[in-house]
Amino acid sequence: MALQCIIVDDEPLAVQVIEQFVRKMPELELAGTFNNPVEALSFLAKSPQVKLVFLDIQMPELTGVEFMQLRQTNVDVIIVSAYDEYALEGFKYDAVDYLLKPVPFGMFVKAVQKVLHRLPMQQAPPQPDFIFIRTDKRIIRLNLHEILFVEALRNYVAIQTTSQKILTLQNLRSFEEALPSQQFIRVHKSFIVSISKVDSVEKQRIFMGAHLVPVGDTYVKQFYEAMKLS
Repeated sequence: MALQCIIVDDEPLAVQVIEQFVRKMPELELAGTFNNPVEALSFLAKSPQVKLVFLDIQMPELTGVEFMQLRQTNVDVIIVSAYDEYALEGFKYDAVDYLLKPVPFGMFVKAVQKVLHRLPMQQAPPQPDFIFIRTDKRIIRLNLHEILFVEALRNYVAIQTTSQKILTLQNLRSFEEALPSQQFIRVHKSFIVSISKVDSVEKQRIFMGAHLVPVGDTYVKQFYEAMKLS
C-alpha cells in the first residue's frame, strides 16, 4: 500500500508542482491538497491513514511551525518553503527534511526516501513499476513509465507507449485493475491514460504528444478531479 500524504500550501503553483512530483512516485498516494492549514489539521484528525505532510511555512491563519506544533505526532512533515531562515525551527519540531523552492525532483525523491526509511517495512512496501503483457507469441514486460494510454479496440486492446504500439487480447478491465490508480485513470469506455503523460486538455480532449484521446461524458468529473481541474 502506498504512503498517503497531503500538501498544505497557500500558493496554487507550488501545490501543482508538488502534486506532480507525488504522482510520479508509486510509493506515494495523494489524499488531498489544502491552502488552509486549519482545514488540513482538521482533515488529519479524521484521517489516521495519512502519514506525511508537504508543508509550506508562511501561510495565513496558521504558520507552518504552528502547524507542526499542533499536528499529530505520528505524521511526518517535509517542509517546502521559499525561505531558509526557518530551517532550524522546522527541525526543532522534527521535520524530516527542508526543501527550498523551486524544488528539484531529485531532492524531493531523497526527502521522501528519508520518510520511507523511518517507517516499518510493512507500511511502505515496494510496488512494481512494470506489468506483463500477453501478445500473440509471447509475454513481455512493460515499464509503467513508458505507457501513454491503453485503448480498447474491436477484438483486442492496444497499448500505446512512448516508442511503439503493442496489441493484446487482454481486455480493458484487466488493465484497469492492474494499473495503479494514482498513476492511471479511465477517461472513456475505450481509454485509460497515464496522468503524468497528459500534455494538455481542451474541453473533452486530451493531448499526449501526437496523440488525441477523448474524454467520455460519464468520465469527465472524475478525470477533472484527478487532474485538479474541477
